[in-house]
Amino acid sequence: MPWADPLPGGIGSSAAGRHVRVPTAVDAPRRFSIRRPAWIAAAAILVSSAACAGVAHDGEGARSAGAHASLMSQPVVFVPNSIDYTGKADVTNALQSLIDGTDNGTDIVFHKNGKYRVEGTLFVTDKSLTFDGQNATVYATTHGTLERSLWWISGGGGIVFRNFTVRGSNPYAGLGTKAYNPAYEKEHGFRIEGVDGIELSHVTVTDVYGDFVYIARYAGIPSTNVWIHDSVFRRNGRQGISLVSVDGVIIERNTFSDIRRGTIDLEPNGPNQSVTNAFILNNNVGSGRLLFIASHGKGPVSGIVISGNKLHQHPLNIDEVPPKGERRQNWIITNNTSDTMSYQRPIRFVDVDGLLVSGNTQPIAAKVVSVNLVNVCGAQITGNTFGAAKVLQQGKTCSAPIVTPTQPSIPGRS
Repeated sequence: MPWADPLPGGIGSSAAGRHVRVPTAVDAPRRFSIRRPAWIAAAAILVSSAACAGVAHDGEGARSAGAHASLMSQPVVFVPNSIDYTGKADVTNALQSLIDGTDNGTDIVFHKNGKYRVEGTLFVTDKSLTFDGQNATVYATTHGTLERSLWWISGGGGIVFRNFTVRGSNPYAGLGTKAYNPAYEKEHGFRIEGVDGIELSHVTVTDVYGDFVYIARYAGIPSTNVWIHDSVFRRNGRQGISLVSVDGVIIERNTFSDIRRGTIDLEPNGPNQSVTNAFILNNNVGSGRLLFIASHGKGPVSGIVISGNKLHQHPLNIDEVPPKGERRQNWIITNNTSDTMSYQRPIRFVDVDGLLVSGNTQPIAAKVVSVNLVNVCGAQITGNTFGAAKVLQQGKTCSAPIVTPTQPSIPGRS
C-alpha cells in the first residue's frame, strides 16, 4: 500500500578478454518520461517464428506466439540457447550483443532458472527494456577492476528488472572485516545512473564487493522515478543501497541482512548532486555493521520519509549531517520498530528545518539520549517508545513547517 501521510493535523568490464565500456558523459535530451511509453503499449505483439527462430529452450518445447499473446503487451525476445545458461562459459559478450541489438520497448526473457556466468559488466545504455529473469542467476566467479558492476544502467528509462538473482564474487561478503575491500568497492550489483524510470522487482542481490544498488547521475542528469520493491539483499562489502543523485525513489517491502556498512546511504558526492523525495517504507532490516540510515555527503538531502520499517538485530540508528553552512528540509521518521537494544544515541539530526519523529519503537539503555537535535527548527518528537531516554536539543531553536514530500508517480504501483 502507498505510504500514508503521517503528519498531524494535516501539517504540511573489466573481465578477462573484454574491453571496458564506460558510458560516455555526453549531454543528451531525456527521451523517456514514463516507465512504458505510450507507443509501447499500443505496439503489436512481436513473437513471430522469424524473431524466435532457434530460441526455444531445451526441454520446454517451442514457444508459440499464441501462448504469449494474452500475456505480453510489448515485443518479446528470448535469450537463445546459443548463449550458455548452465554457467560453463563466460557469456558477458554474448549477452551484451543481445542487449545492444534489441529494440526499445522489448521484453528480454531469460531461460527459466538459468545460470549466466558474467565475468565482466552488462551495460544497458540509453535503452527502454524489460528484463524478465524467470528466476535466472547472473553471477561472477572472479573479481574485476574497481569499476566492474554486474549491471550498469545509464540513461534511458522505462526499464524493468524482475525475477533475477545477481551474485557477486566476494567470498568474505557480510559483517566481517574482510568484506570491505577498497580495491573493488564499486563492484555493485546494479549501478543506475541518470535513468528516468526504473523498477527492480523480486530481485535478489548477494555477495557483491560494493553496494547492492548504487543510484547516481549520468551526463549531469539525476536518476528519477526509481522503484525498488519486494526484493532480497544479503551479504555485501559496502552500503546496502546508495542514493547519490536521485529525485523520486521508493524503496519498499525489501529484506536486508548481513550488510558490511550502512543499510541505506543518502550521500550526494558533490554540491551539484542531491537526494530528494526518497521514501523508505515497510522494509525488513536484519544485521548490519553500521547505520540503518546514513546521510552525510556534500549536497542537499531533503524530502525524506522513513516509515514502517522493522529492524531485527539492528538498532534504529539514523545519522544526518549536512555540509557545513547548509541546511536540509522535511524529514519524516514514523512507525519504525527495532527489537535490538541501543547502547548509544540512536538518532541524530543536524541543521534541519522541519522534522517529525513519531510512533517509533527503540529499546535504549539507561542514561542514553534517544534523539540528538543540533540546530534543528520545527522538530516534533512525539509518541515514541524509547523507554526513559531523553531528547537532547542543542543550539538554536525556531519554528519551521513540515511539508510532506511528493511521492513519485510510478506506473503499476498500488
